[in-house]
Amino acid sequence: MSQIQTAPTGLPRRRVLASAFAATVIPPVTASTLPRTNDATVLALCAEFWRVHDQARSPVYSIAHPFGSQEQRQTEIELDRLCQLENGLIRQLAETPANTPDGVRAKASLLQRFLPEFLEYGALDDESVEMELVMGLLADIARGAA
Repeated sequence: MSQIQTAPTGLPRRRVLASAFAATVIPPVTASTLPRTNDATVLALCAEFWRVHDQARSPVYSIAHPFGSQEQRQTEIELDRLCQLENGLIRQLAETPANTPDGVRAKASLLQRFLPEFLEYGALDDESVEMELVMGLLADIARGAA
């Protein structure tokens, strides 16, 4: 006569062994094993930021025009427009989660290049778009996107 052997907990031995086997075969679901969406939006926003940034630093805008002249006013208007575009892109990047190491790297490289400049000119405060991007990047990392 065969008896079902039980583990000290009272569960049938076969069920305990099956559970132990399943635990070693099926990996736990963690942030690193979940499917990740691509970061096409983050990468496109970074590329657009660099395009606008390069345009704003074009030699065309470094030409000194007489103060108050039409050329000087137009240059200031165009530079202001480009700065507003940069700020808008940074804000969009801050609000767009990075889901892959490439997206995290793109955000981090932007900050790595410009954070010292922002700090030097005292343009950072807790409400600046740059700080929004810092906090967004930290959230991406904490979520396991890196």
